[in-house]
Amino acid sequence: MSDRVVPVTVAVEIDVPSVPVLSARRTPVTLSHMARVGRVVRSLGRSLGRVPAGSCAVVDWEGERLGEVAPSLALVPASAMKVVTATVALEVLGVDHVWETVLHGRIGSGGEAPGLWLVGGGDPVLHTAAYPATEKYPTFNGTALEKLADAVVAAGLRRVTGNIIGVDTRYDGERFVGSWPPSFQVVEAGPLGALMVDDGAVFGAAQKPDDPALAAAEMLRQLLAARGVVIDGVPTHDVLPADAPAILSVKSLPLTAVLQEMLVNSDNNAAELILKEIGFEGKGIGSTLAGTEVVGATMEKWGLARDFVVADGSGLSSENRVPCSTFAGLLERFSAELGGLFPVAAETGTLRDIFEGESVAGRLTAKTGTLSGVKSLVGFVPVEEGDPVRFVLVLNAPRADERGAYRPVWYAVAESIALARSTPRADQLAP
Repeated sequence: MSDRVVPVTVAVEIDVPSVPVLSARRTPVTLSHMARVGRVVRSLGRSLGRVPAGSCAVVDWEGERLGEVAPSLALVPASAMKVVTATVALEVLGVDHVWETVLHGRIGSGGEAPGLWLVGGGDPVLHTAAYPATEKYPTFNGTALEKLADAVVAAGLRRVTGNIIGVDTRYDGERFVGSWPPSFQVVEAGPLGALMVDDGAVFGAAQKPDDPALAAAEMLRQLLAARGVVIDGVPTHDVLPADAPAILSVKSLPLTAVLQEMLVNSDNNAAELILKEIGFEGKGIGSTLAGTEVVGATMEKWGLARDFVVADGSGLSSENRVPCSTFAGLLERFSAELGGLFPVAAETGTLRDIFEGESVAGRLTAKTGTLSGVKSLVGFVPVEEGDPVRFVLVLNAPRADERGAYRPVWYAVAESIALARSTPRADQLAP
């Protein structure tokens, strides 16, 4: 990273008071504020100086901007883009939104079904029980496909004389975002679809199939066979016929639980499916393009669209651009909702191995972001009996994603923020 000095703005008026600290002209409220905020500001004056040129930073607390570096500079956010996806989802879909996966067909009196149609509702975290153990960041708050298999067997299914058909017509057929590099396809996310189980993987297969709905039909076949159901046909991918009634369904947990999984684990597939659902809800079209249009319109409504560019939901695209000031606006607007949805320093998700042994361990919660030359951290540090400190760090610089480059910056700024206290209170300073 560059060693160039970058302009750092801090709240120097707190650092250098025009009225002596012990003057009777100062009220206990003023003295309390100066003491609490001043120590953070002084430390930020040093730690924000580590932010490399071409990057941005913002630290806000108690209605004040305590420090900033190029807050209006629009930068590549990497997976911090998921903060945008999450906040727009909260606005457009609502906290009670759930995804429903429906099984259609007819079960005869003898327990036979001529065919089964598994209809995807876009559930971003539909999985089998065995899948989380295979993941670096195991899926949680997911929707178990076993629930559906158990329920249909309990309903009397004993044999499927025809095929098991996967249906994914809720969303478009675009399996990858066009601006992703080819090396990201399949490895980082996709193939995408409205019916995805286990991120599109198939147990026992060496590679992901190109068709996630077909893969989901195969996974249901395996689950039913394991429960003693005889399957005469094969898994296929098709549309739902008008005369195939619903048998039963399985629903996801509410939106906030799904967002927590996406943010803690930085789940790329979940983010992209949520973006498509935003498009479906906002424009009636389950596509990435429709989703980005709704996101852009929502950011415009919030007054946060200046120099903002959205290309996907996950942040894998290098075409995304978000200023630190925009992230700061989202943290302020959704402080109550986001606080419990981010990974926790030194404990969970993408932060489980970071800030170990530091004063912010177990306290700081933030969304991370990583691409080549990009490292982001967007979140909160709680203050006992007070408002949390909100912070944004988006580093765009050569090798910024290397541990030796970003960790000194992250750790220094985090330690400055950790100085925030709710004391001394005004009542403690009153005569």
